[in-house]
Amino acid sequence: MAWINTTCKKLARLCCKSSAVTSLALSMVVSLAIAQPSADALERSRQELGVFSDLLSVGLGLAEPGGLFGMNIGSIQSRYLFGQGAYLEIRSPLANRRQRLSLAALSSTMRDLQSSQNPFSRFSAAPSSQALVAGTTDSALVASLASRIQDVDYELIVSSALRQAAEAAEALRSLEGIDDATYTDIREELAELRRDLQANLSEMSEAVARANSVPTGAPDAAAVSLSERIAPLRQLAQQKAEELGEQLEQAQSDYEQRWFAEREAFERTLYASACTASEQLVSFADSETLAIVLAGLGDEGARMRPDRMHMLSIAELRRCASGAIAPSDIGAVVYSY
Repeated sequence: MAWINTTCKKLARLCCKSSAVTSLALSMVVSLAIAQPSADALERSRQELGVFSDLLSVGLGLAEPGGLFGMNIGSIQSRYLFGQGAYLEIRSPLANRRQRLSLAALSSTMRDLQSSQNPFSRFSAAPSSQALVAGTTDSALVASLASRIQDVDYELIVSSALRQAAEAAEALRSLEGIDDATYTDIREELAELRRDLQANLSEMSEAVARANSVPTGAPDAAAVSLSERIAPLRQLAQQKAEELGEQLEQAQSDYEQRWFAEREAFERTLYASACTASEQLVSFADSETLAIVLAGLGDEGARMRPDRMHMLSIAELRRCASGAIAPSDIGAVVYSY
């Protein structure tokens, strides 16, 4: 009797184990069947996403030249992610416009570094004036003249100021701070200052030659007053560089504000276009999401976040398409990275 009871218990345990194993195997088969979409289903989802992307491109003005904000170059690349939604990367000329601001900021930084350098540093390794005039008949006179020329370092200061002014003018035109006519006028003015620079440099060379030819006596009158006569040009060049630098700072601020306003308008149009085009995503589940990356439109700060991400749920887009909510009310996660 005891043997029969024991045998029954063993058979019962075996049946229970077999049932558990069978259930587990069946659940795995069902899960695999669900996780593996058919080729037709994948192709249908890809086609729907392709139509959605085309409509989005048209809505954003990327499809034809002269679209939104004057865009004539743009693209949308998309990839369907089964069970998750889709990934779209949008490239627009707004990114190129942002690049102008970055280049202008870099140029300003380089100008600041150049202006902070010691303009007389190149003389540190130069031979002394006494060595330069050794053997001349009047070394004291030539040494005095050479010292005066070194003190003002006329060529270096004026050339640096004119270069900074020219770079600032170029950046101003790029940031739409000045028009082409004003830019042309500035270039002509700087060209005139360069001609004056060359004329004064020639005069300085002649003054040194005259001083070397005088055996004794008072310095040449033109040489004595040279530093006084070249000072106005030096001041004018430096003043022009400072004025253009201040204009550039204001232009950078104005350009950045306009750019952010354009990005905001671009994103509003993105939401409105996505709302309308979402009717094409028939096979997408409400739980799926569209991850839309706006390349080059991120908030570039200390950590340099060049791209901007919008996470839009299919459910929210369908509510918008049905008229339940406005495009501006679509719930989304937005961040730069």
